Amino acid sequence: MPDVIPGLLQTEPYARAVLTACIAVTGGRDDLEEALAARMQRQRVLQHGNHRFHMVIGEWALYRTVGDNTVMLGQLDRLSEATNHPRIRFGILPLTAEYRLPATNFVIYDRTQVLAETVSAELTITRPSEIALHEKTFATLAEQPAYGDGARAVIAAAAERRR
Repeated sequence: MPDVIPGLLQTEPYARAVLTACIAVTGGRDDLEEALAARMQRQRVLQHGNHRFHMVIGEWALYRTVGDNTVMLGQLDRLSEATNHPRIRFGILPLTAEYRLPATNFVIYDRTQVLAETVSAELTITRPSEIALHEKTFATLAEQPAYGDGARAVIAAAAERRR
């Protein structure tokens, strides 16, 4: 499970803090403004087209400070809004959830590919057996989160600790 909020749900200040940290670690070209613009542009998929999304994050991502408290409070507001988005099913895996299997951050695209993030690169997985394994992993993880009112309550509790 990721320890940061997925890019499609990140606010601009949160994304800026994440990307700044990534650039500092990799030591690569400083393309912060280009990367930030691209990340914000990708979020348009949430408003246009017929795509549907099912996202699960670990509760710990709500408490991991990215940027500062102001950045985090804005990010928590965005997540609360996501719980009401008509094309997003957004769940938060509780800190106390039973461990069922190992998982890293990954995205399944229309059952044709999986993108998995590593420290150094994003891997594109297209082998059907590996896609099926990621689908099984996600299905298992998706059984445990809080959704809707439950997710909003978890987000509100995290926000209250920052006030």
